Amino acid sequence: MEQQHVSNLGNRALAAKKVVQTELGEREYDLLSDVAKKEGLTIKEAARRALMEWSVSGMELRDDPLFRLKPVKFKQKIKSSEIDRFIYHAK
Repeated sequence: MEQQHVSNLGNRALAAKKVVQTELGEREYDLLSDVAKKEGLTIKEAARRALMEWSVSGMELRDDPLFRLKPVKFKQKIKSSEIDRFIYHAK
């Protein structure tokens, strides 16, 4: 079941949200509940994070903003091996 909720402050809409409901088996619920407690989260927040992580894991890499960054031009050219040596303390 899916419903759309809009929070209003006066006449301004603050955010539109969707409500998602699902059924979990007892074991699934216990796993979710245990993780939520360990992380100090509500079950709702733990489920939201799990859904986001799952959704992002299925995202095409070309759609990931990280892979759409433009190269940066530096004033001085540096070989990648020098960068590796600096980062990894290689000799």
